[in-house]
Amino acid sequence: MLRYCAFLIVSISALAQEPPRAIIIPEDVATEELVPQVPALPFTGVEIASHANAISLANPTTDGLKVMILGDSMALSGFADTLDECFRSCPGVSSVHTVICCGTNPLSWLKAAPYTNAKTRCGYLEKRSTADGVIVERDIYGMKKGHKPSAHPVPKIEDLLSSLNPDIIVFQSGNNFFDLFSNEKSVNEKSGAVVSAHLTPLVKYMTTSASSVKKWYWVTPPQAGNVTPEVQSFVFDTIKRNVDGYATVLDSREITSYPYPMQDRDRMHFWGQACNDWGRDTFRLISKDLGGVELTKLPSLVTLAAASNLANPPILAPTDTGIEANENIRLRVKLVSMTQTPPPEDFAPYGEFLVGYLYEVVEVKSGEYAEKQLLMLHPAYIKHVPQDLSHLKVGEVYEMEVMEIEDKAIWSTTHRRDSVGKPELFPYMLSTDASRHPDSESKRKTKTENMITP
Repeated sequence: MLRYCAFLIVSISALAQEPPRAIIIPEDVATEELVPQVPALPFTGVEIASHANAISLANPTTDGLKVMILGDSMALSGFADTLDECFRSCPGVSSVHTVICCGTNPLSWLKAAPYTNAKTRCGYLEKRSTADGVIVERDIYGMKKGHKPSAHPVPKIEDLLSSLNPDIIVFQSGNNFFDLFSNEKSVNEKSGAVVSAHLTPLVKYMTTSASSVKKWYWVTPPQAGNVTPEVQSFVFDTIKRNVDGYATVLDSREITSYPYPMQDRDRMHFWGQACNDWGRDTFRLISKDLGGVELTKLPSLVTLAAASNLANPPILAPTDTGIEANENIRLRVKLVSMTQTPPPEDFAPYGEFLVGYLYEVVEVKSGEYAEKQLLMLHPAYIKHVPQDLSHLKVGEVYEMEVMEIEDKAIWSTTHRRDSVGKPELFPYMLSTDASRHPDSESKRKTKTENMITP
């Protein structure tokens, strides 16, 4: 119909350039036949799978496929429900297990420190197949007036794989990397290293332990307005470079269109029909990839990795905070500029938020620090509670004990705002702040007055 409307516009424009001409329609031709009939796209999961000749999904089998869907907050507003429904409608699928945890990154799903006790506090959804039907646990904002989600442990992929033995895994993740880039606008290779550090352990685990998985799909972030296209492309390319060959990367930018009719103030989250369409079109891409494929005859990820001589990347052993205790540095610094703390609705639904402060280094009291300036990330909110930073004044000099935030630190992918404009500086935190994250297991107790002194 759109093509036909475009044709009419062009035709009317052309007629305006020429003398009027009579348009004669033969009497035996129905006017409806003049409108090109565009067949409707398949809508249900089984229709989509059948249309794509995804025989493993569309055709019933003795055992049936087992599907697992994991995701972050982007999936909570329709994407996960729609994708789950599409798989469940397929005769070739025997069970679907969907778990969506707000605020997660790839490491959140692994047992390794520092995310061993990772929890989601901003939204949780689980749908699991049982002999009695589908059990749904939904704990998200807005379920009823004033409802706020409680804390839920993030299920670990080691346990999920062991208990479910899925044939297909769909993993939606990547948006929570956007805040790593200065002002959410500039590509920063140092932040790219953090993204890779969060991907590598998951790839290693999947390619050495996911013996039942035949297909792994990674759903990358949809179009967004909170970062530049350059940043979004960089995040996509970094994900693809790390997982390509083992996970099939699905580029959500190709099936979404920003701005969305219904979207949050953060210009990233959206809901309504656009989010449902994202889930359904993701299923279209999966069905297309499985067209004509007998999934049971494919090698597992483990077999595939062994056959391709995957070079197993090393998994570092970070501390429980991801910040090495022996890297403490004591500095005298002068506060130069600071990022204003935004209102909580600007970063909802997340509970933790960091703000960047820029200091001039006056003296290195102990440890090693070579830069003339220091970029500090101070927690502005923890568990949705604002943190008092009023004691820090521009122009004042302080003595601080600080630690560099390592690539896999539990604070490393926390949402942040940094308006001080120093992307070349590695971010640091106060030693005391490093263990204040709600999921931290650190038992170090250091008096706050020893961290910041005038």
